[in-house]
Amino acid sequence: MFKKLITCLALFATMSFAAWDNVPILKKGSGQVAGKIGYTSQDPLSGVLVAAGVRYSALDWLELSAFLPFGFYSVSSNGQSKDFDGLMNAQVGLRFQISQGFGLYVDGHMPGSNELSDDQFAVEFGLQHSNLFSSAIWAKYIGYMLGDPWTNQYLYFGTELQILLNHFIICGEFRVLMGQENTHYCSGYSCDDEGGNNGFLFGLGVKFDLTETVTLDLSVEIGGGDRYTKGGLDSPLAFGANIFYNF
Repeated sequence: MFKKLITCLALFATMSFAAWDNVPILKKGSGQVAGKIGYTSQDPLSGVLVAAGVRYSALDWLELSAFLPFGFYSVSSNGQSKDFDGLMNAQVGLRFQISQGFGLYVDGHMPGSNELSDDQFAVEFGLQHSNLFSSAIWAKYIGYMLGDPWTNQYLYFGTELQILLNHFIICGEFRVLMGQENTHYCSGYSCDDEGGNNGFLFGLGVKFDLTETVTLDLSVEIGGGDRYTKGGLDSPLAFGANIFYNF
C-alpha cells in the first residue's frame, strides 16, 4: 500500500538547487561550510531534512562543492503511517565562472538509501547569469536534470532577486520545471501520466550576518502544478534554516 502511494510523490524536499547560489563564485581560497534543517508538509507526507555541505573556490574561476542530506519522513494512508528515514541524494558539484556575470555548473546526484530518494545516479547542468547593482542582485538561470526518463528528468528555469539592506538581505525566487518527471519507483507498477509533469516553486527568504564569519538564512517555499499535486496530493510547503560559516 505505501509502496504504491509513494510512486505518486515528487518529493519537494529533494528538488535540486543548482550550485549553492546564482551569483558569481567566491574569491580564490575562500569557502563556506553549511548546516541545514528543513520541514516539508505535502499531505500525506511530512518530515524533516537535515544536511551538511561545503564549497570551496580552488581558483578564481572554479568552485567545488559537496552536499550530504538525510531525510526523516512519514507517510500516512488509511489511518496508518510509515516512516522513511535515511540518506537522500548526496550531491557533488563544479561551478565555472566564465565572465563577471555568467557561470556554468554541473552537479552529480548520487543514489540514496531512503525510499523517497531517487535510486539512480543523475547529472544536472546549466547556465547562470547575474546583474550586480548597488542595492540589489538579479540572477537568472536555466538548467537540465538528466536522470531516469520517468523519475528524474526535466528542464527548469528561473529568476532570483536579492535586496541588499543595511543589516540583512531579502530574497525571492521563482522557478518553473518542465519535463517527464512522473513517479518514483515505477518498476512493477503502472506509470501512466496523470495530467502532466510540470511544476513551479516560489520562495522567500531573509539572510542575517550573525558575525563577520557566520550567516543565518531563513526561508519558506511553496510548490504547485501537476508535478506535485497529481493524485489529489496537497501542494507542498517547506520551511528551512541554514547556517553558514565563511572562511
